[in-house]
Amino acid sequence: MPLPDLNALDAQQLRALILAQHEQIAQRDVEIVERDIEIEHLKLLIAKLKRIRFGQKSEKLDRQIEQLELRLEDLEGRQASDGDTPQQSHSY
Repeated sequence: MPLPDLNALDAQQLRALILAQHEQIAQRDVEIVERDIEIEHLKLLIAKLKRIRFGQKSEKLDRQIEQLELRLEDLEGRQASDGDTPQQSHSY
């Protein structure tokens, strides 16, 4: 979405634009943090399942681990390609 001509906006419109952008950034930050939490959870779950699998061979368990690893790779790939890190709050 292109940025409107800021010179053509009055003070109230500028405030509304800033608030809308701030809300978008805050929502994006929440999504990034939730994805990072899911990544860490998947890593821990995969490690736990691999420890369980060590003592017993199970095709079902292997399939479960493989699915989790694929999900983890997908999330980490999107994280890397987006260059996502939560935005720092700025005081104006």
